[in-house]
Amino acid sequence: MSKDEHLSLGKVAKRCNVSRTTVYRWIVHGHLKAYALPSGHFRVRPEDLDEFCQSFGIPDVGKKQVRTATATHGKLQVLIADDHPDVVLLLRKVVERYLPNAVIHEAVNGVDTCIAVGTLKPHILLLDIMMPGMDGFAVLQELLRRPELSGSQVVVVSAYEPFDRVEEMGRLNPQIAACIRKPVSVETLGRSLQELARNFTVG
Repeated sequence: MSKDEHLSLGKVAKRCNVSRTTVYRWIVHGHLKAYALPSGHFRVRPEDLDEFCQSFGIPDVGKKQVRTATATHGKLQVLIADDHPDVVLLLRKVVERYLPNAVIHEAVNGVDTCIAVGTLKPHILLLDIMMPGMDGFAVLQELLRRPELSGSQVVVVSAYEPFDRVEEMGRLNPQIAACIRKPVSVETLGRSLQELARNFTVG
């Protein structure tokens, strides 16, 4: 593959349906692999973009539009937002066990969560409160203003103390369906997910 086929920030932004600034942040924070030309402009290899989109659950609308529609159409979309790999793994296993037909996506910090919500429009968002970049409170304030989240249900999963503050936030925001304290009770979370899933009509 020639370097002429590598992607500029503008092309990556178009394919991922985000701004050039967002792509630049992905690169400088080490999420998306890229290299710099002598001019200082970044270029991204298509295979690196594919890997990035898959890892972060971001649809590549420029390349995988048909494939994504085929793979996810009519299925429950669940976004897990947590920066601890072991917690993400646990939450993923709970979702797989209690919602076996769901499509699972992951985000590792507040910024990525905001991006993923805009592109995925998940039915259910499992959200940690303490994450790098933007904490969960800031993420919620941002997300609850967005029409992309209007049809979503949020489950806050956190070890934040005092937990009363988390529960109070849940009472004040109807889109927050549940607040679950870490360490997570698999059965409690699983039942909550099954109950939430009944609110969505999916194939």
